[in-house]
Amino acid sequence: MTIRILCIGKLKERFYADAVTEFVKRLSRYAAVEIVELADERAPEQLSPAEREQVKSAEGRRMLARIGEG
Repeated sequence: MTIRILCIGKLKERFYADAVTEFVKRLSRYAAVEIVELADERAPEQLSPAEREQVKSAEGRRMLARIGEG
């Protein structure tokens, strides 16, 4: 069994990256773990609600394309 974790963006803080490494190490005893980091959509700091939904939709489509069928 493989556990695939999809995420948008990259971790910038060192302590978060260390936490992910520890989590993967512990989880890998039970299953193969694959972490897939997808690029986040470029957007200005202040978004209108409609623009925010467009960004979420675009990121969601990329995630679904990466998962594939099944």
